[in-house]
Amino acid sequence: MAVYKELLKTYQPKNIGIYGTSAGAILTAEVTSKIKQLGLPMPGATGVFSGMGDFSRVGDSIAMYALNGLSGHLNPPPPDGVSLGPYVGSTDPKDPVLSPIYSDLTGFPPTLFITSGRDLLLSGTTILHRAYLRAGVDAQLVVFEALPHAFWNNPELPESKEADGLMAKFFDNHLGK
Repeated sequence: MAVYKELLKTYQPKNIGIYGTSAGAILTAEVTSKIKQLGLPMPGATGVFSGMGDFSRVGDSIAMYALNGLSGHLNPPPPDGVSLGPYVGSTDPKDPVLSPIYSDLTGFPPTLFITSGRDLLLSGTTILHRAYLRAGVDAQLVVFEALPHAFWNNPELPESKEADGLMAKFFDNHLGK
């Protein structure tokens, strides 16, 4: 929030994009929720690249996949949400900033969601994407086939170049317009 507030001193909100991968994607949705809660102007666009927005209901992909794809076993997802005690702490898992799916998502900026078919956060990403759509947000979801969590961090994969191109084009099309 401190960085966003500082950016607003120099840049128009329509020229600011916020995005992240994995934990950064989770923070992107959380920061957007906090921006709205504080009544600050929304950024021009956001990107949630393999994230989630509901710590009370993580979905089943986290039970099937590991960071590198197939886990080799199937553990049911924890019934009380994801076990991230140090991150969640004593905060209610349904707190609207911790879990933006419980916040008022209307008026959120255009958002690109990217994940993959063997991503442990596939469920979390798609659940949050649908919540954005229900709120009327201009939200696009791209799911790559048969790739692990945050695969675009491997520059050797041709799909990484495609994902990077989609991300760049999205922000080019939405910032400063």
